[in-house]
Amino acid sequence: MALEVEQKVANANIFAEQVGVEKEKVNAENESAKVEADKCAVIAKEVSEKQASCERDLAAAEPLVAQAEAALDTLNKKDLGETKSLKKPPPGVDDITAVVIILLEGNPKDKSWGAAQKLMNNVDKFLERLRGYKAVIDQGQVAKKTVEACRSYLELPHFNKEIIYNKSRAAAGLCEWAINIVKYYDVVSEVEPKRQELAAANAKLQEANTLLAAVQQKVAELNAKVEELEKQFNAAVEDKEAAIKESERCQLKLQLANRLINALASEGERWAKTVETLRANYDVLTGDMLLAAAFVSYAGPFTSKFRAGLIKEWIKFLSDKGAPMTEGIKDPLSLLVDNAIVASWVRQGLPSDPTSVQNGTILTNSERWPLMMDPQLQGIVWIKERESKNNLQVIRMGADNMTVVMERAIEAGHSVLIENMGESIDAVLNPVITRSTFKKGRNMYVKIGDKDVEYNKNFRLFLHTKLSNPHYPPEIQAETTLINFTVTEQGLEDQLLALVVNKERPDLEETKTQLIIQNTEFTIKLKQLEDELLYKLSTAEGDITEDVALIESLEESKRVATEISEKVVEARDTEVAINDSRNKYRPVAERGAMLFFLLNSLNKIHAFYQYSLNAFVTVFSRGLDLAPGGPKKKETVTLRQLQKRVSGNAEDFNEVIKKAKRQSSNTGGRMSKRTTAQSGFTAGVNPSMTGETIAEEEEETDMTPDQLEVRIGNLLDTCTFTVFNYTRRGLFDRDKLIVLTLLTFQIMLREGKIDAAEYDALCKGARSPAPPPITDDLSRWMNEGQWAAVDALAAVPGFGSLSKDLEKNSDEWYNWSNNEAPERATMPGDWGRMNDFKQLLLLRSLRPDRVTNALQRFCESIMGARYVNQDAFSPQAVVEESSSATPIFFILFPGYSPSKEIEQYARKVGKTVETGNLTLISMGQGQEGPAEAVLDKYMKEGGWVFLDNVHLMQGWIPRLERKLEYAAENAHKDFRCFFSAEPINGAPHAKIIPESILQTCIKISNEPPSDMKSNMRRAFAAFTPEAEDRLSTMTKKNAYKGILFGLCFYHSLLLGRKKFGTGIGTGSGSGLGFCRNYSFNMGDLTTCGDVLINYLEAYEHIPWDDLRYMFGEVFYGGHITDNMDRRCCTTYLQVLIRPEILPGGQLADASSWTTPQLDLAPGFKAPLPTSFDALHEYIENSLPAESPVVYGMHPNAELSLLTSLGETLFKTITLVSGGGAGSSGGGGAGEAAVRSALKDYMERLPEPFVMLEIEQRIKEKTPYVVVALQEATRMNALLDEMRRSMEELQLGLDGALNMSDKMEALAKGIATNTVPALWMTMMSTRIQEVFSLLGWYQDVLKRYEQLAAWTAGNLVTPNSVWLSGLFNPKAFLTAVMQTYARANKLPLDVMMFVTEVTTKTVEQVTEPAPLGCYVHGCVLEGARCVVLDGWCELVAVPAS
Repeated sequence: MALEVEQKVANANIFAEQVGVEKEKVNAENESAKVEADKCAVIAKEVSEKQASCERDLAAAEPLVAQAEAALDTLNKKDLGETKSLKKPPPGVDDITAVVIILLEGNPKDKSWGAAQKLMNNVDKFLERLRGYKAVIDQGQVAKKTVEACRSYLELPHFNKEIIYNKSRAAAGLCEWAINIVKYYDVVSEVEPKRQELAAANAKLQEANTLLAAVQQKVAELNAKVEELEKQFNAAVEDKEAAIKESERCQLKLQLANRLINALASEGERWAKTVETLRANYDVLTGDMLLAAAFVSYAGPFTSKFRAGLIKEWIKFLSDKGAPMTEGIKDPLSLLVDNAIVASWVRQGLPSDPTSVQNGTILTNSERWPLMMDPQLQGIVWIKERESKNNLQVIRMGADNMTVVMERAIEAGHSVLIENMGESIDAVLNPVITRSTFKKGRNMYVKIGDKDVEYNKNFRLFLHTKLSNPHYPPEIQAETTLINFTVTEQGLEDQLLALVVNKERPDLEETKTQLIIQNTEFTIKLKQLEDELLYKLSTAEGDITEDVALIESLEESKRVATEISEKVVEARDTEVAINDSRNKYRPVAERGAMLFFLLNSLNKIHAFYQYSLNAFVTVFSRGLDLAPGGPKKKETVTLRQLQKRVSGNAEDFNEVIKKAKRQSSNTGGRMSKRTTAQSGFTAGVNPSMTGETIAEEEEETDMTPDQLEVRIGNLLDTCTFTVFNYTRRGLFDRDKLIVLTLLTFQIMLREGKIDAAEYDALCKGARSPAPPPITDDLSRWMNEGQWAAVDALAAVPGFGSLSKDLEKNSDEWYNWSNNEAPERATMPGDWGRMNDFKQLLLLRSLRPDRVTNALQRFCESIMGARYVNQDAFSPQAVVEESSSATPIFFILFPGYSPSKEIEQYARKVGKTVETGNLTLISMGQGQEGPAEAVLDKYMKEGGWVFLDNVHLMQGWIPRLERKLEYAAENAHKDFRCFFSAEPINGAPHAKIIPESILQTCIKISNEPPSDMKSNMRRAFAAFTPEAEDRLSTMTKKNAYKGILFGLCFYHSLLLGRKKFGTGIGTGSGSGLGFCRNYSFNMGDLTTCGDVLINYLEAYEHIPWDDLRYMFGEVFYGGHITDNMDRRCCTTYLQVLIRPEILPGGQLADASSWTTPQLDLAPGFKAPLPTSFDALHEYIENSLPAESPVVYGMHPNAELSLLTSLGETLFKTITLVSGGGAGSSGGGGAGEAAVRSALKDYMERLPEPFVMLEIEQRIKEKTPYVVVALQEATRMNALLDEMRRSMEELQLGLDGALNMSDKMEALAKGIATNTVPALWMTMMSTRIQEVFSLLGWYQDVLKRYEQLAAWTAGNLVTPNSVWLSGLFNPKAFLTAVMQTYARANKLPLDVMMFVTEVTTKTVEQVTEPAPLGCYVHGCVLEGARCVVLDGWCELVAVPAS
């Protein structure tokens, strides 16, 4: 190769010398040619200048020709004909014709009119000659003398168009033509010499060009010779260069090959593994894709826990069937997405928790349109960001422009999001939902209404609902992919951790965010580089080792990838350190997530208990801000704002890492240290009250681990109470203890302070279905239910010896159990040293009626008194917490009018109806328009509106919902919306108010509380010290405070007494409180307070009788309709409102006072009326514990009430928490427990009575036999329904039937040990409602045993009938009356019952009663039986 190159170089040099000699010859000839060319150029320039001059002159003559032709255009045959026909022309016309004759005929002698007529004889020919005269001039055929002969005529004054026109129009045209044609001739005559010069110059130029051409031809011949030599030279040079380039190319190719090998060496091993993996995956493709398809198709609607169970079951099923699957696969996400895709989703705003990633995977891989259940609005934020590049259109279902927007989007291929859907879909969208496209021509179409819309394949539809648990019909579920975007507890915990750290350590959270941004960017970039590398290699053409650009690009990609990989490792290591610092605050975030999910589960109790994530975060953040010792600068940041930060720009990586390392080195946290500079500031004085200026500086100092622990404790305390207080304010009074108990137990369970098994036992309150026989010693004070509960409790670790200890120390346990408040007494033996929670288990077994009181004390001791004692409602506090985006919802109760309270407070802050910035509207028919007008006005201008009784406007509430959604984004900052609605009694899950409104609003349930302290606190808070200023003397003022305290106590008695039941035989306590239900309210109390002031001021002495009459008969008595209730209320007043309520001594002189003699309740004397603050303090510190005795009732009055409340409480806790701590798992364990219990119940269910056989054995159809037949028929109906529903549930669990709502309710009842509603309706008595399912089932079996004995043989009535074990006890009592009446031939309508209580037990009754019938199973409420000398005496305490 080298010799060949040298030879070719020598040949090229020889050719170069020859070419040089010939080039010198050519250059000499080129110089000669250049001289000639210069000469030609000079001549050409002269020719060009002369030609331009001629053309300019000729161009100036063109207008003259145009004017002449225009003049000719004015001539026509008619005018010329008329003119030539004249025998004698008008004066001057003959001169014009004479000029025409001269020009056309060459100046003949005869220029007379006759000659003119002859010339014009043929008009057409005449005109043609006139028009062609210009060409004659151009050809030079017009003599100069001819034109000169015309000039004398042209100078005549009448040779003018305007003058001659009046004489002859034809002559005027000829005149104008003649003038212009002569002028044209003059111009042409002047140009003619220049034309001659131009012709001469052109001849000279042609001669010079001929000479130049000869020289150029000679040069061309020389150039051709040189060109031939150059071609030969170039060929030699090319051969030389080709040889050199080939040598260099070989060298370069070798180098590039080495670089390519080096660049791809590290990828080779990975690609080899990838190829092996792909080959292995090909073999398991079927099973993997089946799993992935099942996940995308079916997993969407379920929660994360249930999804995990489904995936586990699917993998097990496929494995058992032998389907080829990837070994060890646990998550189908690895088959559907990669880290880069997930990182891009996170950058777009999708939360990074596993469930959210699953949701994103399902949404992007599903062929059906996604329907997102997104109550926390986290999925919709991601969709709006993700689809913004596809021109996303956001609409509402049923909106006016819905179909128009949909049509345009389908045609253009844009994305559409239908947000905030209800539980139905507009029928017009069904073809779009179902993708019912059809082909027309070459395009696809879809029908919307009556219009065919062209379908673009890029169109995407997203359906969204804020409903947390919507119920869609099967066809919607089949045609869409339901995806549950409800936030998970772990996901929310991570988001709240970011919120907490952002408040406590904003620098730390900012760095964490930057690390997330860096990691996501790195992940995406690495994937892009890998894809680009493979793409370049796969699309490379030709020899890859010669593609320098490709190899350099691969080297650069590899360099960047290596650099990023190193940064990723460093960033992850740094992020671990940052996470360690952030995780110190995780207990606060964990508590927040627990609180939200607790709130989120309360809708199972009542439909009003709905809470949005945004509203919760606002309250949670406020709790963080209230924690002592934190930063004083309060910054409001939402989760959405924090999530948007992840979509921000990445900062310099090295700076972020430096900052992260510096922050992670601080093992504690940061605390704020404030320095206050103020002139004249003195300790103990609040500077804000002195009007002095304060300059505060806040500096951050590092916290020690101990200080950080204290800080976290403060955060936990304040955020927990703030959220609880916010929630409690909107709870019904009956639910407050339930929620507090749930909160307390959840906290203790998570902190490991109570055992999950013990908690489960407490919630379920199990009773052994077949306990061992109870001893005689225990049976004297313990019933069978208590003994069954003790036997079941023995299965809980630590309680195995309980039954033996009860038998051994029966007297001590009897004394403890007989205590009025056993929860306050010490338990016998070692049991008293058990922790408080375990004592609750014992209390529920032995004294279930005291569980609620014990729970209240337990929660108070764990959480603090403020969790139990609620402050009175304050409009100011509520309004300060609200904003224009937060409506305020008042729950209405009988006699309660929140609009008055709001109106009073609004007046204090300058909002009145008169000034136009407050409007109160009582909703009803026709009020929709005014309400919407006020809402629109105040949203723009600011103002308060109160919409009362919106529950009456069910058709209009959706419009209110949309208005409030608009207000949340666009309303004036001073806009406030208050509204009220009344719940439906007995229908806690009725959808009165839309879920979205309930989630965002502040809920106020200002229900009269049921306990004395809360009622007293609330009642006394309704009065202020300013009221006594209306009284003139100190004596009257002090009397006012004393009597007012008694009046508030009276008001509290009436409200608190309701909890013991209202109405005869209905409700908790069966009417022990009042015979009728009355709506006593705060209005009654405040009115009585005003009356008290008026009477005290009007009379010198206190009119006690008048006050009692006004209070008891007029105001409170105005509600009362029952005489017994009126007697009760007036008795209260006679006891309370009397002189003894005031202190002894001079009322005007406090120093002479002695303690009042009146006891308002046992152990609670009337207070000294010193001041309102002192009376408030007296309420808080001196009021005795809640007890029926406070209301003047026997302690036993609350037995039924408290037992019912306790059972309801634990049923609700079980309902909300899903069956205790141990039964919240998904799938397997829960279903197995249901199957086991179902099998047990079905095995123990007796066969129904054979009614035909029973009726055949009847000899006489007595009233008792009729009752027996009726009871047996009802028992059969119950047994048939139980057997049918259990068999149906068994088929459903086996997969043979679809699970219906009734089947799910039955399964849930079995799982939670609660009686299914369907079974309860078959045997509805009040006493049954407090049973657990085990107890209820045992009760059914006992009823069956009684009926089986009764209907056996000759249907003989039992010696003693278990009256409460009958479906219809009244029917049996009627049968007793009928039997006696028939035997004694007495009319039935005069019969009356006489009841005698004996000391016999059921076992002691061996024969029927001689008169009437023995019955057992009756209970007493509000009293107890004491056996004295063989008689049973009722013992009770009088009301006074």
